[in-house]
Amino acid sequence: MNIRKQTSPPRLGSQDAFTLVELLITMVISSFVIASIYSAYQVQQRQYTNQAQVVEMQQNLRAAMQFITSELRMAGYDPRGTSGAGFLEAKGHKVQFTKDTVNGSGTAERGDGLLTGAMEDVFFGFDPADDTDNDGEADSGSASLMLSQDYDSSAPNSSNYRDIADNIHAIEFSYNMADGTTSTAPSDLSNIDSITVSILARAKHPDSSFTNSTVYTTGGTNSWGPFNDNYRRRLLVTNIKCRNMGL
Repeated sequence: MNIRKQTSPPRLGSQDAFTLVELLITMVISSFVIASIYSAYQVQQRQYTNQAQVVEMQQNLRAAMQFITSELRMAGYDPRGTSGAGFLEAKGHKVQFTKDTVNGSGTAERGDGLLTGAMEDVFFGFDPADDTDNDGEADSGSASLMLSQDYDSSAPNSSNYRDIADNIHAIEFSYNMADGTTSTAPSDLSNIDSITVSILARAKHPDSSFTNSTVYTTGGTNSWGPFNDNYRRRLLVTNIKCRNMGL
C-alpha cells in the first residue's frame, strides 16, 4: 500500500517576489529611461521645427525673388514706343516701374501705348508703415514684402498692397548703371542697366538654443547684422538684367 507523503505548505518567506528596495530601484531606473527618451524626443522635435522654419524661409525667398525677377525684366517694356514706360522710382529700399504689357482688350504682351492696364505700374518694397525710416529693414524685425499697383509715393495707399513674401527682415535694390557705376539712388533712371536685389528672410519663431552672430553682405553697398538674437535668417542675392532699358 502506497503511503502519500504529506507536504507542508510553502512558507511565506520562500515565495518569489520583489522586495521594496528592488521596486524602488526599478522605479528609479525607469524614470531615468523615460527622461532620456523624452529628452531625445524634445531634441528631435526642436530640430524638426528649426528645419521646417529654414525650409519655409528658403521657399519664401525663392518665390519672392522669382516673382520680382520676372517683373523687373519687363521694366520699360514699350512695344509701340509711345507709352514712355520705365522706372519711376529707384531707391535702395524700394523700386517702382512701368511696362506696357496689355492692350485695351486685356491681351498680354502686345501693348496699347498706355500704362493703365493691370500690373503695368508696379512697386516692390515694404509698406511704408513697416519701414518708417526708409532703410530697407522692417522696423519690427520682420514684415511682409509687398507688391503694389499704381503706387503714389506722396500718398501711399495700403489698400493697394499685396504681400508676396512673409517674415522678411530686409531688402536692398542696388542699381548697376550703363556707365559701369553702381548706386542705391541713381539720378538718371533711364541709365539703369541691371539691378542687384538682396532679400534677407527671418524665421517666424526664435530658437533659444541658437544665437545669430552672422553679418549678411548685400549685393550692393550695405550689410546687415550681427543681430546677436535667436532668429535664424537666410540671404538671397540676384542680379536682374533690365533688358528693355536703354533701347
